[in-house]
Amino acid sequence: MRVLLVDDEEDFLLSSAQALERRGFHVDVAPNGVTALEKIDRVEYQIVVLDVKMPDIDGLEVFRILHQRHPSLPVVMLTGHSSLEDAFQTSRDGIADYLDKPIDMDELARRLRAIAQRHRLQPESGDGVEATGVGETVRVMVVDDEVDFLQSIKAVLERRRLSVTTAESGEAALELLAENLVDVIVLDVKMPGLSGLDVLRRVKCDYPSVQVILLSGHPSVDAAVEGVRLGANEYLQKPPDIEHLAGTIRKLHQEKLAFVQNQQEKLIEEIRRRYPD
Repeated sequence: MRVLLVDDEEDFLLSSAQALERRGFHVDVAPNGVTALEKIDRVEYQIVVLDVKMPDIDGLEVFRILHQRHPSLPVVMLTGHSSLEDAFQTSRDGIADYLDKPIDMDELARRLRAIAQRHRLQPESGDGVEATGVGETVRVMVVDDEVDFLQSIKAVLERRRLSVTTAESGEAALELLAENLVDVIVLDVKMPGLSGLDVLRRVKCDYPSVQVILLSGHPSVDAAVEGVRLGANEYLQKPPDIEHLAGTIRKLHQEKLAFVQNQQEKLIEEIRRRYPD
C-alpha cells in the first residue's frame, strides 16, 4: 500500500515513515501542503495521512484542494488539538479518519488497512455512484415527521440505488426495525413523541450494528455531544447535501460490515478458546 505522509515536523515525519515501512507500507513524505499536492498529482497513492497544522497551507485547505482533484482518494487527518466538533466536521466533509497526536503506530497501521479495505469494497462506478459490492443492497431507513421531506429524500436516494423505507415517527421506526433488516438509519433529532436521541438510544441498545446518521435543522453542540455519547455515527445539518448523504450512507454501510465481521471473528476465537480440541 502506497501512503503519502504530510507533516512539517521533520522528526515526526521521518520516524513515522520508518515505523510504517516496518509494518509493510510503502511511504512517501512531504514536509508541507504544496509539496504534497505536487506529489499527489504525479503519483498514485492509496491513502494520504495529513497533519492539520502546517505553515504554508493548513491541512484542511490541502484536503479541500485534494478532494476536488482526487475525490476518491481517502485522507486521514492528524491533529494535536482535536475536539468532537472537529471530528464531526471533518467526517462530514469526507475525511476517512481523524486521529490525535501523539499516534500509536500500530493503531495507525490498523486504521490505514481498514480504510484501504473499505475502499477496495467501494469501486467507483461509471455514473459516479459508489457500489458496495456485486449484488449487494444498502438498506436505509429515513425517520422524520415531515412527510414532504420523507417523500423527496426517498426518491432521490432510490435513484442512487439505495433501498429506502420511511417512518413518520420514532415509534413507527422502532416497529419497522423489529420486522425489517436495516443497515443505516437517517434520523431527525427533533420529532414529537420519541425524539431522535430517544430512538438512537434504543437502536444502539437493541441493534448495535445498525449505523445512525442524525439530522438536525437547528444543530447544537449539546445535541452533537449527546449523539456521540449515545453512539451516533454521523451528525448532519438539514437539508443535507444529497450526494454527501448518499456517500456517507455507503461509507457507514461498509463500517457496519466491518463491525459484523469483527464480531464474528471474536465469536470464533471464543469458541476456539472454550473448545480447544
